[in-house]
This record gives sequence, structure tokens and C-alpha cells, in this order.
Amino acid sequence: MSKCPFASPQEINFMDPKVQENWFDAYEVLHRDAPVHHMADLGMYIVTKYDDLDRVLKDPVGFPNDYSAEAQETLIQHPEAQALYHSEGWPRLMPLSTNLPEHRSFRGLIDPFFTATAVRKREALVNARIHELIDSWIDKGEVEFIREFAEPLPMAIIAEALGFPRLDLPQLKRWSAAWVKPWSRGLTLEEEKECVRTHIEFQHYIHETAQKKRVNPTDDVISHLATTDYDDPLTGETRKLTDAEVIGISDHLLTGGNETTTFALASGMWLLFRYPDVYEELKADRSKIRIFVEEALRIESPTQGLMRIAAQDTCLRGVDIPKGAVVHVRYGAGNRDPERYPDPDRPDLDRRASAAHLAFGIGEHICPGAALSRFEQNLAWTALLDRLDNLRPVPEKDDYTHIPGFWLRALKQIHVRFDRA
Repeated sequence: MSKCPFASPQEINFMDPKVQENWFDAYEVLHRDAPVHHMADLGMYIVTKYDDLDRVLKDPVGFPNDYSAEAQETLIQHPEAQALYHSEGWPRLMPLSTNLPEHRSFRGLIDPFFTATAVRKREALVNARIHELIDSWIDKGEVEFIREFAEPLPMAIIAEALGFPRLDLPQLKRWSAAWVKPWSRGLTLEEEKECVRTHIEFQHYIHETAQKKRVNPTDDVISHLATTDYDDPLTGETRKLTDAEVIGISDHLLTGGNETTTFALASGMWLLFRYPDVYEELKADRSKIRIFVEEALRIESPTQGLMRIAAQDTCLRGVDIPKGAVVHVRYGAGNRDPERYPDPDRPDLDRRASAAHLAFGIGEHICPGAALSRFEQNLAWTALLDRLDNLRPVPEKDDYTHIPGFWLRALKQIHVRFDRA
């Protein structure tokens, strides 16, 4: 085992690309020496232990979100880029990340589309997409797994659920990537302007789609958003959603519904390369795929963390946190907390309560697409293990590095060689 590069929490810089490439050395030090750590350079308190994260995430009143239009625009740190939303598009809203009572009302509009029961009705569609993708490269004996499977699968499924045409998948992926990119922080002015302009293209596309579906609604999420009545808990009035709200809900669902599942599938393949005994277990017993999916989500945590705000002066594990302070809930650290998960870095296909990890959040703001993502991953691994044999890495093509970023954990690429089963 390599020596941890940090002697103390003060040496850890979350914006350092070397730290972002392997968060887990930093988490080990924070768990041991500063489970609640004030990073003054980032202006936030980093929370890393599972029990503390559980407390914060289950208290949406004491630790609310701050994803207002103003807060969203702070993601875009250059005023010239921010101004484009006002001159050419709509405010960058995230209605699904608002606070009570709004949050529950907005979630009530879309949650019925993503229950476990609703998701199971998509089994034939998901399986069809999985096998179409495998068919497209199974005769080659090698595949770049992200580009040719882990990316197109979840994008196709969430796009269909929202009501976007399949022909538009390539540009939907481009728009989704632009929505996510500002979360990596530290973009140049030109990079931010490019992201904003690309996102505004997406805003106009969603608006045009919603306009058409108001006239000719179909059985999909955007038709529902465009036509339903919304009971506004702030005014007590029943009204239609604004264009900005429809856009904000739709782009959030599209991005959240594909990016994290892509990252999880790729990380799962990487785990099989690192732990061949786990691969053998799965080949021998398909019933363990369910736990493997949860362990891949836990160990690699596609979303490493999100933010909350302290609603009042509070104390967490002996650290005083003032009212209004940013509290960064670090899912990826909680998911490797050795007090919660013995041998936390290793997938354990017999781990009890395997689904009780933080990869999708918990509490009021749990990810609305969690059931869909789990469903896709379980069906995907079942098909991959049934149709491919002798999965193995291609070391001359991969270095297993990740896309730099503060929030997300995503492999750049992963090549796989295989035999046809």
C-alpha cells in the first residue's frame, strides 16, 4: 500500500488535480483527524463521516439547499458568461433542488414516472437498448466501454422517458455535458461562455419541445410538465409551470439521469479488473449482481458531494458552524467510512444493507432517478455477463485516469477485451 501523501488536513487542497484523481487518500486523513473540516480557501465546511452526513442530509430544515437562480449563476463565475442567460436564454433554475415546501411539490410532479413500479414497466425497452448496443460491437472482441455502452445506454433511456426523439441523442449528450461542466469549477471565461451558450441551445430545444407537447401531449415527462396544474405552496395558487421551471426540471432530469449511471457502469467495469475474484463470483452467481451494483456506487460514488447551507449556528462533531456557512456533504467520503463499512475500499458481495450508501443521497433530496439507475445497471450487468466472457483490460490503451472535477468522479475511458460467450 502506498504511503498517504498528506501529513495533516491542512495540506489537502480539494482543487488540486492530484487530489481529485484519488480522493481517498484525502478522505482517510479527514476521517482520522478532521471529520468536519473548515477549508477556508473554498469557504466551506467539509463533512466526511457517514453518521454526520446522515444527520445533515436528514435535516432539510437545519441544512437546506441553496440552488436558487442566483446560487446557480455563481457556478458561472464570470459575469460576462452569466449575462448570457439573461440576454439569450432563461434563468438557470433547479426546481428539483429547492427546499420545503416547494421541493415536495415539484418532486410530486415527476416522482410517479420514476417509482420502482414505473421503472419495471420499461424493462423491455431497457433490455432492447442494452442488446442493440452489445450487438453493435460484440464481433470486434474489444470495445471502449464508455463511448460505446455506458454513455449511450442511460442517455437513450432517460431521453425516451422525458419525451425526446431518439434521433436527437448525440446533441442531447453534448448539451448534458455542457450542463455538468461548470461544476468542475475553475473554468476560463471562454470555457464558461461556451458552456453557457451550449446550455442555452438546450434551453431553447426544451422550450420548443414543451410547446409542441402542449398541443399534442404524449405519455412522457415533458408532456406532463407542459400541461399539468401545479399547486404552488408559496402562493397557495394553482397555476401552470413557467417556461423556466419546465426547462429547469427537464435539463436536470436529463443530465442526472444519464451522467451518473454512465460513471457508475464504467467504475463497475474497473472494479472487475481490479478484483478478478469478484468477477468470478458474479459469473458463478448472477443473484449477486444486485449487491455488486450497490458496491460500485458506494466505492466510486459518481457524485462525490453536494452542498447544504447551515440555517442557524450549529455544532457538528465539536466544530462550530456559523449560520449561513456552506456545508459540503461529501458522499464519496461517507461511503468509504471504515466505521460504517469494514474494508471500505473493496467490493463485498455479501455486504449487509448494501443499498444504504450515500451515492444517491438520502432524505428529502434523494435522487429522483435512483430506482431507474439501479434498474438499468442490474439489467446491463446481467446482459454483459451472459453475452461476454473473459472480460479483461487493455493496459496499453488505458491509464484509468479521471476527468478533473470537484463534484463528480468519471473515468475518461476504459477499453475492454472479451470473448463471445
